[in-house]
Amino acid sequence: MTSSLGARMQADPIHQRQAERHDVEVAVDLESDTNFYTGLTQNISAGGLFIATHQIRRVGDHIRLKFTLPGAGRTIECDTEVRWIRENSSLHRTDGASGMGLRFLNLSPADSTAIEAFIRSRESLFYDDE
Repeated sequence: MTSSLGARMQADPIHQRQAERHDVEVAVDLESDTNFYTGLTQNISAGGLFIATHQIRRVGDHIRLKFTLPGAGRTIECDTEVRWIRENSSLHRTDGASGMGLRFLNLSPADSTAIEAFIRSRESLFYDDE
């Protein structure tokens, strides 16, 4: 990759996938100290998820999430940390939607179990590690 974003993503060892990603499209409410907005998930793992949004925060920012997985009867609420961003502008052309990779923080045991059960019921997405 030649863009500074690509270099930053490759250089960040945390960005390396530590859990399988699974396709999911769910509306997500995001809340920070100064903003409240809605995004759309594109994939989820036991450790976090990707939010497609143009309301991109900085790496390291903490965001409170609320979302309901398909087939689940309750809302998951958790704190997250922005681990990486993907911008899709005229200056930085990338594959995929603009958004943020978020890592779950302080996920309750019940919410962790619900996410893991959802993941077990889905097919894995495979990524080519070039």
